[in-house]
Amino acid sequence: MNFIVLGCTGFIGSKVYDFLQSNPNNSVVGISSNEVDLSEASSYKKLQNFITPDCVLIMCVGVKKQFGDNIDIFEKNIVIIDNFIRAVIAVIPNKIIFISSASVYGEDVAHSDKIDENTTVGNRSYYGMAKYMSELLLDKVCSEINTKLIILRPPLVYGDGDTSFGYGPTGFLRKAIDGEKNIMWGDGNELREFIYIDDVVNIINRLVNSEFEGILNIVSVKSYTYSDVIRIIKNNFCFDIDVVSRERSKEKVDHIFSNKLIKEVLINYKFIDLKSGMQLMYDSMQDLNKGSIS
Repeated sequence: MNFIVLGCTGFIGSKVYDFLQSNPNNSVVGISSNEVDLSEASSYKKLQNFITPDCVLIMCVGVKKQFGDNIDIFEKNIVIIDNFIRAVIAVIPNKIIFISSASVYGEDVAHSDKIDENTTVGNRSYYGMAKYMSELLLDKVCSEINTKLIILRPPLVYGDGDTSFGYGPTGFLRKAIDGEKNIMWGDGNELREFIYIDDVVNIINRLVNSEFEGILNIVSVKSYTYSDVIRIIKNNFCFDIDVVSRERSKEKVDHIFSNKLIKEVLINYKFIDLKSGMQLMYDSMQDLNKGSIS
C-alpha cells in the first residue's frame, strides 16, 4: 500500500512514518517542512507532485498550541490547511486521514454528558477553532472530490518522542527527572484523557484498511487527573517531586468521553493504561539520557 505522511519529523507523524515503513509491503513517503513547508504561499504546487491517486495521505502538520494561542497561530494553521486542500484537489488521493484534536470540544467547556462525536463543538481557543475549521473545509472538499476522509480527534497525546514537555504526563515526568518544580493548577483533580502515542499509531494502522469514514475520538474512556500523573511518578519512579500549586485562572472542568463509536469501529482494541504508558516513556527518557552521557 502507498502512504504519504505529512509532518514525518513531528511527534505523531514520525511515529506513524516509522511504523508504516517497518512493513516491507508498504511504500511510504515522508514529507517534512524541509521538503514542503505548507505555511508558505503556493507550497501546494510542491505537495501535489508527491500525491498519487492510490495513496493514503496522512496529515499530521499543524502549529501546536504550545507555540501560542493567538490569531497569528490561527492564521498560520489556516494557511497550512488551505495549501493542503489545494494540493489534494489537483491530485486526488484514495484516502485522507487528518489528525485533528479533542480541543474542538473546548478545553475549558463543561459538558453535561459524556463527550462523543456528536457533542456540540465549543471552541474557546484559536488552536481549537483552526482545527475545527480545517475539519469543515476537508469534509466539504472530500465530498466534492469523492475521496474518503477520516478525522481523528485525540485528547492529550504523550510518550516517547514528545519534545513539547507541556502540562501533563510528558512535562511532569521530564521535570521530575531534571529535578525541576512542577506547577499544578489548583488541586489538579480535573478529569482528562491521556493517550499514549503507540495507541494513536496502532489505531491509524487499523483504520487504513477499514471501511470507516468520518469523525472518531481516540479515547479509551479511562479518565485520570493531573494529580494521578504525579502519584504515578512518585510511586513508580521514586522521585521526590517538588509540586507548586497555583491558583486556577479558569474554572475547574472535567472532560469525560464516551467510547461507544471507537468500540464499534475497533473491536476488542485495548489501550495502554497511564501507568504502563508512563513506564514506557520513563524507560525511553532514561535511554536518551544514557546515550547523551556516553
